[in-house]
Amino acid sequence: MRKEEGDKMIEQLMVKDYILFESALIDFNTGMSVITGETGAGKSLLIDAIGYLMGNRIQGNIIRKGKEKCILQMVLSKPSPAICQQLEDNGFEVDDVLIIQRTINQQQKSTIRINQQITTNHFFRQIVSQIVDIHSQQDTFYLMDSSVQLDLLDQYAQTLDLRKKTKEAYHLYHQALQTYSDTKEKQLSADQLDLYTAQLNEIEEIWMPQEEYDQLQNKIQEQSRAQKTIEDLSECIYLLDHENGLSDQLYTFYKKLQSIQTFTDSESYVHDAYYQVMEISEQLKKEKDRILQDAENLDQLQDQQYRLKKAIRKYGGSLEAMAQRKQEIMDQIDLILHREDLLEKLKKDLDAKKEAYDTLALELSQKRQRVFKKLSTSLETHFKDLMLEHARFQVACNPKPAGATGIDDIEFQVSMNPGQPFTSLKQSASGGELSRLMLALKVVFHSKEDTQTLIFDEIDTGVSGKVAFKMGEKMHALSKQYQVLCITHLASVAAWADTHYRVVKEVVGQESQTKVESLNAQQTIDELAMMTSGQISSRSQNAALELKERIEEILLHG
Repeated sequence: MRKEEGDKMIEQLMVKDYILFESALIDFNTGMSVITGETGAGKSLLIDAIGYLMGNRIQGNIIRKGKEKCILQMVLSKPSPAICQQLEDNGFEVDDVLIIQRTINQQQKSTIRINQQITTNHFFRQIVSQIVDIHSQQDTFYLMDSSVQLDLLDQYAQTLDLRKKTKEAYHLYHQALQTYSDTKEKQLSADQLDLYTAQLNEIEEIWMPQEEYDQLQNKIQEQSRAQKTIEDLSECIYLLDHENGLSDQLYTFYKKLQSIQTFTDSESYVHDAYYQVMEISEQLKKEKDRILQDAENLDQLQDQQYRLKKAIRKYGGSLEAMAQRKQEIMDQIDLILHREDLLEKLKKDLDAKKEAYDTLALELSQKRQRVFKKLSTSLETHFKDLMLEHARFQVACNPKPAGATGIDDIEFQVSMNPGQPFTSLKQSASGGELSRLMLALKVVFHSKEDTQTLIFDEIDTGVSGKVAFKMGEKMHALSKQYQVLCITHLASVAAWADTHYRVVKEVVGQESQTKVESLNAQQTIDELAMMTSGQISSRSQNAALELKERIEEILLHG
């Protein structure tokens, strides 16, 4: 995505109770914005705040002394359709702006919100890093890392998807190689075959699917309940039928009642009760016999359950793990019995995966090499713009053993002067040259990205005069495609800004407070004058005015 006329990328930055800032609100504009101020005033703290709003780790205590929490907030223009879709897919409402907020408490715990919805730091970083890019002096050394250079090259060559496929193919190849090597090196004896066979027999003897195991447990529960019923039935039968039990006593009572003439009416009741008790006794016996006939042996079921649980503990801890171990044992037995056949099969699989990887890795290498010349030409054009007239660039590419990133060992190299051999960035360039080289790299590689805002934090360190002026011109040229924010100590860079902010630190009572001011045209001249000579005088103001007029002339006539 490129910046359209009138668009803002970072529209607003707000910090509250943040280190030196009690409260600050900055409304950013399109084009190139510059932030200046005395050393220690807090300029870089604002860039750090944006970094924290991109998901960077909090460094130390950033809460203003005496306060409970710090609030950082950034308002972004509505991002690209791809990022909007990513937000919607994760349940976020997408409005005309994206409000990013991070609240940090005294325990260094952060609460992160996107459009008022709490989110994770991982997702938060994933979204904002696609929109904003910060380049500081530390990033200059980061760009010297060969792995970072490879990432940039694949981004420029548009081979990131192919590299991902190559990585996947490499992992499959490496896994096949490991399996083949382990199998080939493994020495298996007849004793091991006996052991594996015994273990397999043990598992197969007791093994049952999960459904059958559940049925076994249900049967044990049912039989446990049936056993209790049998015990209750036996006790009832005993109470009725044992010698001098309820039946005998009721019969005796009936006979005694017959001999008493005055109770002849009650005799029939007792007679009926006796035979009802006898009938109940028979029903109890029949029910007990039925349960005993239907019941399986509870001891046998519990023994089966015990042996199965013991085997489960021995072979993995679950039926699923036991089944997996069974398959592993069968594979080992098969390996012993059919070792040569298995090795041949594994070798064919390894060769097929190696061929698939080699094809992708070769294609990846060729596509990378096709852009080497174009990349060198583009960078050398920017080198000249930055007064590195004799600098040359090349991508050194040497073969390396197969790996997840392909078969290329990549290193960016430069030659800074005629006749000087190509060497690594770190070895070839001085501090000031390195700053310009990195700016050129940023320009070229970001032309292939969807980043909307570029932030430069004092990357002009080590340069001055005409070189600094050219760096300012280059950053201003970038602002035609991106929103550019720049922190600088150099008037020849700051003068290129479309909008100028000044950070001022003041002592109020016993406390230091920092504020941010947006400068008008005259204030900008005064600030440039102060940056140039350390004081505001008619002479320094005229020099600053002359610098601005020179830039306006360049911009007017191209």
